[in-house]
Amino acid sequence: MPNALFTATASGLRSDFRRDHHVTLKRLRSEKVCLLYDKFWQPVLTSVIAAILLVAAMWPVVSAEILLGWLGAVALVSALRLGIAYRYHQLPVMQQQCKRWLWRFSAGAIAAGCVWGAGSWLLFTPQHSSQVAALAIVMAGIAAGGVITLSAVWWVALGFVLPIMLPLLVQFFLLGTPLALLIGTMLVLFLGLIVVASQRFSRIIHDNIALRVSMAAREAMLLESENRYRSIFNHSPLGVLHFDCDGRVTDCNDKLLTILGVERGQMMGYCMLSSSADEGVTKGVHDALSQGTGYYEGTYVLPNAEQGTPLRAFFNAVHSAGDEKVGGVAIIEDFTERKRYEAIIYRQAYYDALTDMPNRRLFIERLESLWHSPTPCRGMLMFLDLDRFKLINDTLGHAAGDDLLVQVARRLDDCLGGEDIAARLSGDEFVLLVRFDNALDNTVIEAHSMAYAERVQLALSAPYRLESRWVDVTPSIGYTCINSAKCDHEEALKQADIAMYRAKSAGRDRMCRYQPEMRDDFQRDAERDTTP
Repeated sequence: MPNALFTATASGLRSDFRRDHHVTLKRLRSEKVCLLYDKFWQPVLTSVIAAILLVAAMWPVVSAEILLGWLGAVALVSALRLGIAYRYHQLPVMQQQCKRWLWRFSAGAIAAGCVWGAGSWLLFTPQHSSQVAALAIVMAGIAAGGVITLSAVWWVALGFVLPIMLPLLVQFFLLGTPLALLIGTMLVLFLGLIVVASQRFSRIIHDNIALRVSMAAREAMLLESENRYRSIFNHSPLGVLHFDCDGRVTDCNDKLLTILGVERGQMMGYCMLSSSADEGVTKGVHDALSQGTGYYEGTYVLPNAEQGTPLRAFFNAVHSAGDEKVGGVAIIEDFTERKRYEAIIYRQAYYDALTDMPNRRLFIERLESLWHSPTPCRGMLMFLDLDRFKLINDTLGHAAGDDLLVQVARRLDDCLGGEDIAARLSGDEFVLLVRFDNALDNTVIEAHSMAYAERVQLALSAPYRLESRWVDVTPSIGYTCINSAKCDHEEALKQADIAMYRAKSAGRDRMCRYQPEMRDDFQRDAERDTTP
């Protein structure tokens, strides 16, 4: 039964991933098609004008029937393409996302390329060098312009450019004169250059569109998150209040008013840092504004209130997108009724349910608070990953894998000092932050870091008792020496992660300290893995 449940859950996750991936690809294609049709009349009108000028240049040397027939074909194809674009722009956005509009555009582009390619063949007059030069210049310009305007979809650009340039190349090479061969060779180089340029333009356009789609999705998620928060704020079973950097209450929900038994007017603008405020609350607010978090527990009495309310409150600083502190938020509950539930919520929010270790969120907050403190933090940051963990899960079962993670967590706790912190990030990945005395020099810190890592490696390499048998499981460890005054916490995490990746790639039971050159190796490996 557990295996069936796991299989069903995994299948559902894969289905969700495929659906989200399909939606993303559809949006990318729709954005590319929209870019192709955007202000489409400008390149089409320019190509018609270029065709008219080319006909004028070729008029003395090419028969009027051929010139007018070719010009009519250019005008007809251009009109059809403009008609398709006009129809596209009249449709609602949802209908514009149909795949047929890409095929219609590509058919029009290829047809236009073939018409221009026919001009390369029909208007080629080798006995008139001036007209041939004008023909080559116009065709090259049209091809280059097509690369610029059509590279949102690379194969559409090729479908337009190749029919134009190939007939012209064949004509020059068939002519066979040294000058013709030289011009043909130059056109081959030019064709190769614009093909490469088209690829690069297509990749840049794709990346930009993907970024825009991603940002739009994030904005939608942010709006949804904000609406969800307002709903939680208004209907929360806990009291919630916001305060500014001066400790003045700027907003609160109805639940808080019920808990305190006061009117909204008594709360709005109330300064929790004033001399008449409760000392415990003042300390909690001050800690939140200065250190990121604060806590209060006791019987709280508002000024001029008849009686107090036993409650506890969690204060947290609030930062803007630019990481600027803008105030704080407090979560308040009636301590007599909600103590047990709040403890559960807090553990779920900040601790891993399996190992009872700090989770990623708490660990990152601890890192940020250390990096934002006025005193620099020096020490080491360690990433570790268990070797053969997937094999344990596959052979002994997920219960044994969970048991292994719990035992690893206990051994890590035994390795920690007073200010050290260990956390489970995800799966079988753990991270440790070890702080050393700031007065130590770099050589001593490096020696302490290596000794600490060796101690952790030794502790985790001892056999584990799983499913009534002893199993050898070793860690792959990567670590970096940190100095919060020289790099931010995100960079420190990346360095430790890269070192762990190097240790993992070197084999089992390895320990590796981060070196700057590892980043280049890691990026090359990543690029090689993602190259189709």
